[in-house]
Amino acid sequence: MITHIHHLGWVVASIDESLHTFRRQIGLELSEIEQYPGVRVAFLFAGPSMVELLQPLDGDSDLARFLATRGEGIHHVAYAVRDVARALTEATDRGLRRLDSEPRPGARGTLIAFVDPGRPDGVLIEYVQDP
Repeated sequence: MITHIHHLGWVVASIDESLHTFRRQIGLELSEIEQYPGVRVAFLFAGPSMVELLQPLDGDSDLARFLATRGEGIHHVAYAVRDVARALTEATDRGLRRLDSEPRPGARGTLIAFVDPGRPDGVLIEYVQDP
């Protein structure tokens, strides 16, 4: 069902400050920066996968709480799938807890859904279906 790692979701305090590390020091290519309600997002390519920098803009959001309690770092691993609804069903069958009851629109025209593997590291799993 999973075809490859789509992206890593990395929470940062400031995209502008973090771009120095990800572009100049690591050498990733910036694709675009977008803004959604409560979050600013930068997409950087790492070969066929991406790093998605997530800057919370709303102090009451899950991402802001993550940043406040854990600091900057990996928030989720996103796997590319052909069918997000089917991936959610299979995840439930495997004992993962759904955070989304059904697929929803994501960035760049994708369908997405999150599940929680219940690991102590707190890294979530996102399923992404490209258009």
